[in-house]
Amino acid sequence: MLTFGNIMTQNAVKYRQKTAVIYKNATWTYEELNKRGNRLANAFLQKGYKKGDKVAIMMKNNSTYIEIIVSLSKIGVVIVPINFRAVGPEIAYIIEHSESRGYITTREYKEEFARVGRAAEQIDTYLVVEENYENFLHHDATEPVNDVVETDTLYLGYTSGTTGKPKGVVISHRARMLTALVTAAEYKIDESDIHAVVGPIYHAAPWIFLMTQLTAGGTIVVEEAYRPEQFLADVEKYGITNTFMAPTMYNFLTNLPDDIIKKYHTNSLRVFISAGSALPTQTKNAILHYFPNVDLHEFYGATESAVTLNIKPKDLTRKESCVGQPFPFVECLIVDEHMQPVKQGEVGELYFKGPYLLDEYYRNPEATKQAFWNGYFSVGELARQDEEGYYYIIDRKKDMLISGGVNIYPREIEEVLYGHPAVLEVAVIGIPDPTWGESVQAVVALKEGQHTTAQEIIAFCEGKMASYKKPRYVSFVDELPRNPSGKILKVELRNQYTQ
Repeated sequence: MLTFGNIMTQNAVKYRQKTAVIYKNATWTYEELNKRGNRLANAFLQKGYKKGDKVAIMMKNNSTYIEIIVSLSKIGVVIVPINFRAVGPEIAYIIEHSESRGYITTREYKEEFARVGRAAEQIDTYLVVEENYENFLHHDATEPVNDVVETDTLYLGYTSGTTGKPKGVVISHRARMLTALVTAAEYKIDESDIHAVVGPIYHAAPWIFLMTQLTAGGTIVVEEAYRPEQFLADVEKYGITNTFMAPTMYNFLTNLPDDIIKKYHTNSLRVFISAGSALPTQTKNAILHYFPNVDLHEFYGATESAVTLNIKPKDLTRKESCVGQPFPFVECLIVDEHMQPVKQGEVGELYFKGPYLLDEYYRNPEATKQAFWNGYFSVGELARQDEEGYYYIIDRKKDMLISGGVNIYPREIEEVLYGHPAVLEVAVIGIPDPTWGESVQAVVALKEGQHTTAQEIIAFCEGKMASYKKPRYVSFVDELPRNPSGKILKVELRNQYTQ
C-alpha cells in the first residue's frame, strides 16, 4: 500500500537501530521514531479522531514535526501545515477553511493562536510541544488499527497566497509516495544517504525530500532554521550527502566569505537540488566553483504538482536558464490563449499532467475547474520548448509586462542584472506608464559593502538586451519581500511602486 505510514512501519523493522532523525545533536532510530509516532496516533484515536479529520501544525522545523507526520499518516488524519510566520487572522482562516479539529504548536507561537478568535472554538485538541504534548503521548506503542488506503488524503497544504486568500491543496498518499519513490531514483538517493532538511517543513518541497530520504531508509538532519555557515558545519559534522534549497539559500551560501566556505570539509556532499524560482546563472556558477564534485539539479514544480521538470547536471552548463525535461511519468503541453499547441520555440502557457498532481483545491471547485483542462493542470507559467525537448520557464503569466505593445519577461532582465558584481538580489516589475502602458522597474538589493547607482545599473544592461527591455527606473532596498517559500512577492512590489 502506497502510504507513508506503511513504509515507516516497514522501515522500523528493516532499519530498526539505524538513525532516522538528527536534531540539535539528539538522534532517533527508525524504531524509536515509529514507536513515538504510534503513541501519538493511538492518542488521537483514543480521542475519537478518524480518517479524514484534520490537525493543523504551526512550528519551526524540529524532530516533533517528523513524528507528527509519521503518526497522522498512519491513521489517515490529514496534516494541515501552517507557516510559522502567519499571524492570528491568517491562522484563523486556515483553521476554519480546513475544518481542523486539532492544533499542535510550540510555546513560541502560543500568542498568535490566542488571536485566532472564534476559530479556536472548533479545536478540541490543543497541544504545545513544551507543555502538554508528552503527556498526550502516554499511550501504548502498538501499531494503530487503521483503514488508510493510498487514495486517502495525506496532507492539505495551503498555497502562499501571493494573489489573495491561500488555496488548500489536497494531496493523496499515493501522489506523494510516488513522488518520493521516483525522486529517490532520479536523484540517486538511497539508504546510505544523509539529507539536510534546511527549508521550512510546512512548505511542500522540504517535505517531499525528507519523505524521500526516510522512505529510502537514510537519515535526515533537521535544521530549525537555515543558517548558511551552520549548514556547512553540519555537512562536516554529520557527513551530509544531499539537500534541497531554494535559490535564495544557495545565493546566501555562495556569498559567504571565501575563507568561511573553504574552512569546512564538505567532501561528503553528492547532490544539490534547487527549485522555487529560477537559479540565477551567477549563483549556479558559484555553486559549481565551490562544490565541484556535487551534482547540481534544478527542477520546476509547485505545491500542487511536486516535481514537474528537472534539468540534470550534464545539461546545466550547456542549457542556460533551462529547467530540463519532464520528470518520469509527467506529460507537458504548451498552448496559446486559444488552447492550441504552440510551435516549437514559441512561448505559451505550460500545462502538465501526471501521477503527482493534487486531487483538488479544498472547498474551491471554481479554482479547481480553472486550473485543469482536459486532465492537464497549470499554475500560470509561460514556457517554451527547444528542438531537443528541453523546457524553459519564461515567466509567470501574471508577471509579464507589456510596454508599447511588446511583451517583456522580467526573468530575462533579472538574469542579466544578477551578473552585476554589486547585485545580491533583484526583482523586475512593470509599473504604469501613460505613454507606453507599462515601464520596467528594477528593485535591487546590494551585496554587503557594495555601492552602485541607478545609472550604473541601467548602463550595465547596454548591449546585453534590447533597449526597450532596459529598466527605466531602479530602486534600492535592504532586502526584497518574500513569501515563506522564498519567492519574491512581486505583487507587493507592484503595489508599492505603483503608488
